[in-house]
Amino acid sequence: MSALFIKSPNFTQGRKGFKPIAIVIHIMEGTLDGTDSWFGSRSSNVSAHYGIGKNGELHQYVKEEDTAWHAGRVDHPSWKLIKPAEDEAGMYINPNYYTIGIEHEGSEDTDWTEEMYATSSDLIAAIAQRWDITLDRDHVVGHHEIYSLKDCPGTKVDINRLIAQAGGTPPAVPEWVVIKTGFTGKATTKNNVNIRRDPSTRMAPLASVPPGIQLAYDGYTEVGQSIDGNSKWYYTDEGNWFWSGAMK
Repeated sequence: MSALFIKSPNFTQGRKGFKPIAIVIHIMEGTLDGTDSWFGSRSSNVSAHYGIGKNGELHQYVKEEDTAWHAGRVDHPSWKLIKPAEDEAGMYINPNYYTIGIEHEGSEDTDWTEEMYATSSDLIAAIAQRWDITLDRDHVVGHHEIYSLKDCPGTKVDINRLIAQAGGTPPAVPEWVVIKTGFTGKATTKNNVNIRRDPSTRMAPLASVPPGIQLAYDGYTEVGQSIDGNSKWYYTDEGNWFWSGAMK
């Protein structure tokens, strides 16, 4: 694929001995031109490897062999492949070292264009081939799965569609679960909320989210495990679940 290279000064040469194992999807909260300028400013201290415009334009800011500064903060991650630091309890190795970041024009609540889906999925497929990255929901993730205090990339993007168009395998919904799709939104935690692979407490949680955090959902089921008489669980586009009874 051909990309317009607009070099950002905000990057770390090399990857500290790591290699990319995943692709992180971002939303710009602005325009492609604005992102070009922002990533080009040393004072911003941020960058991504790529940016995609609403008309399918592709810009590159950092070489894939180098570390872009797009996902370095970690807060209550739900991404199961995040790497814990071996020498500091409760801390993580900077995800920037082993991910590739792709920004997309628009905001969290604007629909994606067909051109954006086409360019992004083609780019994801090319990156995956170059770095031998498995194309599934564990290896193509939203920024909020690393940093829960942000909703990025928002509720409008269909990451499963990106994976499918790139030739990968999106998560399969268990046959015993009835999904009511077309019901997207956000809810705020009122208690500690566990993110789980199934709408039940049978397995250990993937992550725990504290009170006051906004979580996005992509559907729900009313036949999950009943807790305090409430069997409604929200479904996320990562293929995970959280119990509605702990939400505002």
